Amino acid sequence: MHAKVLAWSLIPALVWCGWLTGAAPAAAAARQTDSPSPPHSRILEAAQAPSTARLLRQAALTYAPRMPEKDREIDFLQKISLAKRLLGVGRMVGLRHMTMNLLLPGQEVSWENVRGQRWPGGDPLGVTLEVPVWVPARAQRLQTYSSYEKKWQTVALVKPRPSGCVWFVRTLAEINDKTRYRPAMIQVEVNSKFAPLAALLLEYIFREGWYDPSKRVPLLAVRAGEDTYAVSSASGPVAAECLSFPDLDGASMEATLAQCSYASLADIYHGRHAPYSNHRLGLAMDINDFNYTGVVDGTPNPVSKSLRQYNRDAMHKMDARNLPMWVYRAGGWVGLRIPQSWAYYGYSVDWPHMDVGTK
Repeated sequence: MHAKVLAWSLIPALVWCGWLTGAAPAAAAARQTDSPSPPHSRILEAAQAPSTARLLRQAALTYAPRMPEKDREIDFLQKISLAKRLLGVGRMVGLRHMTMNLLLPGQEVSWENVRGQRWPGGDPLGVTLEVPVWVPARAQRLQTYSSYEKKWQTVALVKPRPSGCVWFVRTLAEINDKTRYRPAMIQVEVNSKFAPLAALLLEYIFREGWYDPSKRVPLLAVRAGEDTYAVSSASGPVAAECLSFPDLDGASMEATLAQCSYASLADIYHGRHAPYSNHRLGLAMDINDFNYTGVVDGTPNPVSKSLRQYNRDAMHKMDARNLPMWVYRAGGWVGLRIPQSWAYYGYSVDWPHMDVGTK
């Protein structure tokens, strides 16, 4: 069954890496809707990618005092349209075709090959995007590394190349305490043609929390362009809390708090992608994708067969790392392929994943 039909049919049944390190407390942040705007998204290679940097500025989201939700939606949609027009993009899959055309005949699809290519206008294909996000009060910043390796353990051990950052939080109580969130920045490598649209989605999520503290979503991990990825394994043993459910594929929301122990933080933050993956072209995003083992269909869950996973708003209330439905709706507005529109085997759904499609 097509995932979109399944997802919506199940719902009724399921009844700045540091804005500033010493960021303002959440009470002050909530008042900042009347204060100067927060930093906009940017790329770190602005001097080497002037066209991309200029486009990010041209299509930047608007921050205005007490801006109503409907006006925020209109502004978001207008900026998506503007960015696509400036990029010369119709369907999002066009970005994949444009990128594949830069590869030499027979050359393997690999982010390590692709990121060094240049577009006809001169901008490099691979850039580092920095966007504002909400993080819990004591969130810990972690450097990430990428490489063309067969095993993520190799990347975690030898740290081949810095590739952005993620955020780590130990307890579920901190993750769910939105009153103490602080604004920070996250960095992720991405295709420079995709960067303006990825930035719009990620900053739209942040901006919703800027105006409405109840809508703050902690974006602790965002992955876009990589073959194999990990944080360093040098952290030593670490404990983290997650939810564990009574079954693998049911609708029950009766979860228990699980205290999980790992050899290092690399056991939580790592991944490897197949050659056909849009990640290898910098055209996919995994948002809040973690590897929490030791729990039953635990949240946040990368790939799930459980019916409860379609009840995204209830999942988000239990564990704020789960993206609520309005985030996926915004991804659809951008034109991304989102879980509800993807044809899966059975009903396994890769909930953190959004990309530009393949056809």
